[in-house]
Amino acid sequence: MFPKKVYYGLRFVLALSVLSRKGHVGVAEVAEREELPVKFLEAIAVALRKKGVIDVKRGAGGGYFLARELSEISLFDLVVVLDEKMEKQIETEGSNSQKAVGLFLTGFKDEYENLLKKHTLADLRSHYSEESERIMYYI
Repeated sequence: MFPKKVYYGLRFVLALSVLSRKGHVGVAEVAEREELPVKFLEAIAVALRKKGVIDVKRGAGGGYFLARELSEISLFDLVVVLDEKMEKQIETEGSNSQKAVGLFLTGFKDEYENLLKKHTLADLRSHYSEESERIMYYI
């Protein structure tokens, strides 16, 4: 359902939230840790930086970091940047069937967007922490 760009982007920002305690984080470090392609993450980082989700510090000791608090970045903020299909309008003109289907799907799209707006990176980070604790418990 989600494009790889969204999946990788969420993993990228989650890794930034975890690793940023040490300072700014490089794409190569995240790519190695998450076993993701560096070039793909670089493209994701550029897109997220252009939209103000992450920022970059250049030079020695530089790297990427989240531009806002986790609770201020909704999943919608990320998905709309990383999934080009989110901005496409659904056709609601034409024949009766085109209108009916278009309006029906528009309702679903609106609900989906509202759900993404309701959840933040803080929710994702919390879920990550819970899963990490659960895994450590079993070890």
